[in-house]
Amino acid sequence: MTTDIGTLEFTRTMTADPARVFQALTSAADRMAWGPPDADSVVIIENQPDAAPGVREISRVGPRENPYVDVATDWIVMEAPTRLVYAETLSAEGETLGVSLATFELSPEGSGTAVQAHVQIVNFAGSEMMGEFEGGWTHSLDSLARHV
Repeated sequence: MTTDIGTLEFTRTMTADPARVFQALTSAADRMAWGPPDADSVVIIENQPDAAPGVREISRVGPRENPYVDVATDWIVMEAPTRLVYAETLSAEGETLGVSLATFELSPEGSGTAVQAHVQIVNFAGSEMMGEFEGGWTHSLDSLARHV
């Protein structure tokens, strides 16, 4: 098993205020709408506790016909509406694909919100998977901007 470590940094300006963006980042219903890593995938979050520090949430991600990736999200810091930190562990068929630590900083910008996202990744699924992580995060954040 190879291990790759990387950091992704994203900056987006969203038209919604920080409270709405924070809600979209933490609400299961919102995350199912904007969170898929590409246009052909889904995020399924069912029967899970509300996001809160110390809570672990389990979801499924993948193609609409077979969302086979399990995602364990551990909510760590939630300082509404300015700061959010959580860890995700992705696994499929009993194998851990990767672990990430996502940090979001939200600040007012005009009538909208400046979003800075830092994602630290430990990838166990081969070097080509780092591109998948980056593409998934890029697509999701672009979807988030449209969603809010």
